[in-house]
Amino acid sequence: MSSAKNLHVQICNCSEARLHVDAKHALSESEQSSVTYLLTKMINSYSPNDIPNPSIVLALRLATHHNLKTEKEMIKNLKEDAVSRVQNNKTFTSGTVALYVLALQASCSDSRNVSALNSSVDLVDLLQRKYNEELENIKNHKYPITNYYQLGLDVLALCLQNVKPDVFPLLVSPDCNPTQYYFGSQYSVDTASVAFLGMTCVKDSIDLNFTEHKKINSSLLYLKTNILMNRQINGIIGNIYSTGLAMQALFVSDELNTSLFWNCNQTVYKALAEIPSGTFDNPMAASQITPALEGMTYLDVRGKNCSADQDNLIISPTVLASTSPPTSITVIYTVTDGVSNTFSNSINVTVPQGSYFLNVMEKAQEMDSATFSFTVVSSSWGPYVMSVNGVAASDTERTYWQLLSGTKPLEQGVGDYKPSNGESLVVKLTQY
Repeated sequence: MSSAKNLHVQICNCSEARLHVDAKHALSESEQSSVTYLLTKMINSYSPNDIPNPSIVLALRLATHHNLKTEKEMIKNLKEDAVSRVQNNKTFTSGTVALYVLALQASCSDSRNVSALNSSVDLVDLLQRKYNEELENIKNHKYPITNYYQLGLDVLALCLQNVKPDVFPLLVSPDCNPTQYYFGSQYSVDTASVAFLGMTCVKDSIDLNFTEHKKINSSLLYLKTNILMNRQINGIIGNIYSTGLAMQALFVSDELNTSLFWNCNQTVYKALAEIPSGTFDNPMAASQITPALEGMTYLDVRGKNCSADQDNLIISPTVLASTSPPTSITVIYTVTDGVSNTFSNSINVTVPQGSYFLNVMEKAQEMDSATFSFTVVSSSWGPYVMSVNGVAASDTERTYWQLLSGTKPLEQGVGDYKPSNGESLVVKLTQY
C-alpha cells in the first residue's frame, strides 16, 4: 500500500470516534498540491471591493498552509463589513451572521466585540436575537425566515460560543416526516450535515438533561443514517458539492460502525480526482471541500492556536493560456413556469464553446428581450437567478428558479456550468 493510502487509512478510519482530530498527518506531496491549488483559488478570489465571503475565510483559517498577509486583509474586511451591515441596517441573515462568527473564531478574534470603522458590534448577541426570530417564525408560520441550513449554522456557531441554543427545529421525531431536511422531494445532505455538526457540539459541550440528550442522540442517528443512505457507489455523498460537509459530519460521528457503511478512503480519492477537472474551481465550492480533505471540521475552530499558523502558502502568478479562435455550440434554451404554468418558451442559442449557462441566458435575452429577460444577484456561490420573464423568485411563496439540463437538476450555478453542443438547458420556476 502506498504512503498516500496509508495516510488516508489513518485520517479516514471512521471506526474510531473523532480520530481525524487525534491522527492528523501531512498530506502526500501530490495530494497537498491539489489542496494548495484550491487554497490558491480562494486566496485569488479575494478583492477588497467585493462582499467578504466568510465561508472562504473559515476554510482558509482551518487549512494547514496559510497566506497570512491576505488572510489578515480578509479578516479586516470581514469585520468592517459586519459593522457596516449592523450600522446601516443592511441585510444580515442569521446563517450569514453565524458564518461570520465561525470565521472570526477561526481567526482568534472576539465575535462579541468586533471593532471596525470607529465602532463595535456584538455578533454573538446579534446571532442570538436573529435565531430567536427564526424560532418565532417557525412557531407562527411553520417555517423559518431563512432555511434549516442556516439554522444548523446558527446552532453550531452559538454552541461554539458557549451559548445553549434551542435545537427543537433540528430535532427529528420518530413519528413524523422530517420535512426540514428535504428540498422538495430530495434529501438535503448539506442541511443534514450542518445540523449534525451543530447538534454534536451541543451534545458534547453543553449540560443537557436526560430527555434533551435522548432527543439529540435520536436525531443524530436519523441524520447520520440518511446521510449514509445518500452515498453513491463512487464515494460521493448527496452530490459532489455536499460531500465535504457530509464528510465533516461523519468525521465527528461517535457511532463505532460508520466504517461498515462508508468507505471514507473512496470519498477522499473521488474528491481529489475531481480537482484537476475544475469541479471545485468556484471558490465557494473549494471552501466546502478543503477542510474535510485536510481532516478538519468546523468544530475545530474552538481552541485554534493562531500563533502556530505558518505563512507557507506561496501564491504563484497566474499564467494566461494561449488563445485560439473559439468554436461554437448550439443549445436549446427554455424558460418555463413550473408553478402556475403560465408560460413555456424555447429558443435555439449559439454561443462560443466553453461558455457558461449565464452566457446562454444573456444571448437569449439579446435575441428576444421580451420573452427571455432575466435578473441575477450576487451570492457567495456566484450569480443567482432572481427573475425570469418578469417573474421573481419568492421566499413568501417558497419559489425559486431551478436550473436543469433536460430534466436533470444541475449541481452548479449559472456562472459555473458549461453546456455542451446540442444540450437542452431549462430555467424552471419551482416550488420547494
